[in-house]
Amino acid sequence: MPPSPAWFSSTRATFVGAATESVVAQLASGATREGWLVEPEQHDEWTSSVEALKHELAADAWPAEGQQGGAAKAETVDTLRAALAQAGLESFRHVILEYNMRRRGLRVDCVLLGEGIIAVIEFKRSRPSAADRDQVMNYAVNLCEFHAETQRALDQGAILVPIVVATQQDTPLRLGQAFHAAPWSRVLQAPLEGSARDLAQALRHALALRPSSATPVTIDRDTWLAAKFSPSSTILDAAISLYGAHDVSAISEHAAPIEVLEACATEAMAQIEDALQTGQRRIVFVSGAPGAGKTLVGLKLAFSAQLREQSVFVTGNAPLVDVLCHALQGSYKRASRRAGISGYAKEQARHVLGNATFKIVKAHNYLGDRGRHLDTAQERVVIFDEAQRTYEKGRTVLRQRLANHEADLILESLEQSFPGGTVVVALLGHNQAINSGERGAVAWLEAAARRHWQFAIGEETLALTELASHSHHGTHALRRSLQRGHLAHSLRYYRNASVERWAHAVLENQPTTARKIAAELDAHGHTVYLTRSLAHAKRWAQERRVGAERAGVIASAQGRRLSAVGIHVQYKPDISDWMLTPSGDVRSSNMLETAQNQYQIQGLELDHTIVCWDLDLRRSPQGWQAFKMQGTTWKCDKAQDIARNGYLVLLTRARKGMILVVPEGDEGDPTRPPGAYGELAAYLRACGAEEGGP
Repeated sequence: MPPSPAWFSSTRATFVGAATESVVAQLASGATREGWLVEPEQHDEWTSSVEALKHELAADAWPAEGQQGGAAKAETVDTLRAALAQAGLESFRHVILEYNMRRRGLRVDCVLLGEGIIAVIEFKRSRPSAADRDQVMNYAVNLCEFHAETQRALDQGAILVPIVVATQQDTPLRLGQAFHAAPWSRVLQAPLEGSARDLAQALRHALALRPSSATPVTIDRDTWLAAKFSPSSTILDAAISLYGAHDVSAISEHAAPIEVLEACATEAMAQIEDALQTGQRRIVFVSGAPGAGKTLVGLKLAFSAQLREQSVFVTGNAPLVDVLCHALQGSYKRASRRAGISGYAKEQARHVLGNATFKIVKAHNYLGDRGRHLDTAQERVVIFDEAQRTYEKGRTVLRQRLANHEADLILESLEQSFPGGTVVVALLGHNQAINSGERGAVAWLEAAARRHWQFAIGEETLALTELASHSHHGTHALRRSLQRGHLAHSLRYYRNASVERWAHAVLENQPTTARKIAAELDAHGHTVYLTRSLAHAKRWAQERRVGAERAGVIASAQGRRLSAVGIHVQYKPDISDWMLTPSGDVRSSNMLETAQNQYQIQGLELDHTIVCWDLDLRRSPQGWQAFKMQGTTWKCDKAQDIARNGYLVLLTRARKGMILVVPEGDEGDPTRPPGAYGELAAYLRACGAEEGGP
């Protein structure tokens, strides 16, 4: 049985009759169970919210003016046991605290379920701001658009009322009564608002808003908590329409010609439709080099009209989700100004725009309990971006130990959720394992064979380095052939393919090969530059970047001593702001003031990159050697492959130009020996990097 999405739920009578300490203990237990660290401030805030809510549900008098401290609180709690005896609030039947809308990445403070009413309450310490009102309104919209049982209740006449409460500061009482236009005609247009002492009045007002002509619909707590993620038909139409009209250059620009991407998507769609029509379980593999267009193919499938209700795009690359969603929302906003959003009133547009990217999901929001339970009723086609990054059995993920390989858990959960046909589209990057415990692409082939899933895979994908030793899958009885499942770079994007080959040679201790590739790049005007000065690299990037092009500083997450030259890898700027804000905005990558690491930048590209190289990956007589900073010294790191793959990501992020920065070091600093930096710079020169720059 799936775990409850709420940390506390009970009948109203049980809640009001319980000691505050007992309720807070259950909340803390729920948080701990999910691996959260509960700070004292959170404990105090829960106590304040629980006492305020219990007080108002029982409708007992607020402590008289001047009463303070423990005596007043104890007196209040003692009078709460008469909860349902008070007239006016009997219709509220159930209390749900800390409700997790996992698929949407939202956690709601409180939901009250009653006869013909759902109240969504957000508690704030200070006077509510516009952002607080938007937050609770967004919770209400998400329940209306994506929560199956809420949709059923609203269809049968229930109303949905958002409320925001200031627990520690007086605020004017605001009691609106206007409802939204269709399709949210059962949702209050503006949140009710007030201080903690006003909550009872706000709740009575909410109950009075229910239509009087019909018998109020009953809402069962267990059924409501077990409800599946279920997008409404209206928002599905809006999402597909808006995506089809987007103008996001980061998505529109791709390394492979559009006809190649179209052919790949068409063949993948044919495999998907065949599996669904014949009731088969199938994995469809799409591979390609960094920047080849795998993500674009996946998004095209996810937002296709053919898979309108059945598809979802899932990725473990959280920064990519943030950037994609922010970029698309910006595009959608521009489009909606021109033509509006079909099915929604003008005043609803901003809430729709903020939620229209719901088909793009972070893996931990989709998988929930690591794949054992899927919170969805429809999505039998799952497009996994960076599918090679699933973890092996025993790995601790989100504070939970995996009972099986993650690929197996995902397939098992899909089997349980969808007894008929179901499909995984596995988008595979290659040679990009940057976390320990990742199983790689072979995990899906092995899981398919164990669980008797068909798999469609092309010869070029099977020939990838990481799959070459598993060639027996090519003749497996479950295999189906795929002709266009690998996205190779075209001649129009010669530089990208050659830079990737150069980076591989550098990291595989092949300086002669790297030098030859560098010479070819140089002959075509794609020189790889090297400098010992960050200031020089910044001037290079500023002179090269034109118009709307993006430039940025990137570095390894383990490059801790780059702080000596002004690159602080432990500081993680917001990736969406970094990638999308224009020049002149201090958050922009173009300002060259902050750096992203390989985990943040994987799957994303810039036009011009400054790659800062520290001693976490350095030269030795045997080749490469990896290190990590522990305390105040470098310690040898056995996970050299992870370190090298991290630099592979960094070296393949530029579309047009790249300059490498190797600091000079400092004789007086044992963590920055000039000799080690010098050996690294000499090796990169031997690999064909040209020192200086235009």
